[in-house]
Amino acid sequence: MDEFDRLLYANSQLPPELTQLEPPRPWKKPIGQICWGLALITITLNFLGLNIILPAAGTVLLWLGLRTLRRENGGFRFAYACAVLYAALRLTAVLFQATPLDHWLASLIGREWNTSTGPVPLYYALWTVLIQLVLVLAAGGLWQGLKGVFIQAGQKPRTAAAGGLVILEALMLPMALIGLEGWLLVGPILILWVCLIMSLRKVSRSLDQAGYALKAAPVRVSGGLALWLWLGLHLLMIAALPLLFSRLPTNIQMPTPVADSNSTIRAQLLELGFPEDILAGLDDSELARFEGAYGLKKSGYRSKDDEFPDGMPEIITVEVPVRDERYGFHTVYLAYLYWTPNEASGGYMEGIQVAQDYQGVTVRTTVPDGVLKWQDRAGNACAIPLEFWREADSAGRPCCYANFSLPKDVSGPMEGFLFWEAMPSFPETVSVYNFSVTAAHRRSFWQYPYTLPSEILASGFYPPSWQWRMYRWTSEGQLAPEGMYDPRKY
Repeated sequence: MDEFDRLLYANSQLPPELTQLEPPRPWKKPIGQICWGLALITITLNFLGLNIILPAAGTVLLWLGLRTLRRENGGFRFAYACAVLYAALRLTAVLFQATPLDHWLASLIGREWNTSTGPVPLYYALWTVLIQLVLVLAAGGLWQGLKGVFIQAGQKPRTAAAGGLVILEALMLPMALIGLEGWLLVGPILILWVCLIMSLRKVSRSLDQAGYALKAAPVRVSGGLALWLWLGLHLLMIAALPLLFSRLPTNIQMPTPVADSNSTIRAQLLELGFPEDILAGLDDSELARFEGAYGLKKSGYRSKDDEFPDGMPEIITVEVPVRDERYGFHTVYLAYLYWTPNEASGGYMEGIQVAQDYQGVTVRTTVPDGVLKWQDRAGNACAIPLEFWREADSAGRPCCYANFSLPKDVSGPMEGFLFWEAMPSFPETVSVYNFSVTAAHRRSFWQYPYTLPSEILASGFYPPSWQWRMYRWTSEGQLAPEGMYDPRKY
């Protein structure tokens, strides 16, 4: 027995520097990253941008954890491939939401998906299913990978938590499609999900105690650098891309001046009380709408140039019943919008909502058509046609919407003319007809996600004043045959 053996038998205590060392725990870090990744992806907070930051951080943590394990077995390799695809889809979603691509794809696919909270575009439902399905497959690969490691270590697989997470993540699909809300329903599922994540965290301790040697895959980029690069890419997209789409394209036209051939209609409308300054902006085709007029009601406001700032127009509505061979009569409505010279140039986005016929007393109400008119700095008359479409708002009311941007080359005020018609169900009686015209003006050059004014108007939600300004004008009129029309009645 040599000197070393005698010293070893004489003193069985390990040196102090060895007693302070912890046993190696190679599984702790990757499993911990996976657990945190799943937690940040699934549980998000909808304020201060955390609904974007937390899933982004969770996505890269899930990828980092599976990156370390990808050479252990086929299950981990499959989960790693799914995590890469999941990260790509998440990044694509951020890109689409920062640009008009989301709206273009939603309109291209069309149709709606009905949930318990209301209809949503089918495109968003399909996108949600795709992303969540990839996450379910990643969790399934993780489950099979852990099961293979336990078998290879000669132990009974303790992977019930991973299997439970696969089932729970799969249940998220119908929950999202149904629109399940409320703590009484979601709360128990959330508690179960947290328990499963904590149980999965303990699996790393079982593998470390089993003595299974982890062959960590080599990496070229450290985890910390990958995390910050990933978050920085998200920040760049969110901060920069919306600036490129802060305005809508404008289809500027140069109308050809024509001789006034409807002087008789002009004189008749002036006699009924049509505002002269508004009448001067109507061309012959617009005047022809009022042929056969026998009444008129004007409502709205006029302000000084320093009132209603920040891009909000003045709104004046004119109601004109006219004779009609088919219906006996129909009523022509004109909503006149006026932007002062200080507010008419260089806006970001504008939107108009026309909510027609609250009581539902008409046979039909036409979709509005309209035009913006102004003069450029060279004195040329210019116009932009407004395209309206009909869509129900969040309360289920049929409304019509138009989105546009005011042009930058403007000299003087900007005028908008919106026309629609209402045909009566019972032309022999007098019916009340209510409508509203709401204007929305985007004040901020940056907004994420990309949002159109019509979406703000349809939601019924009033956003922060630093982003949007809104004004609603409501009017009450009547549908009445000739001889029974009284503009003072309502």
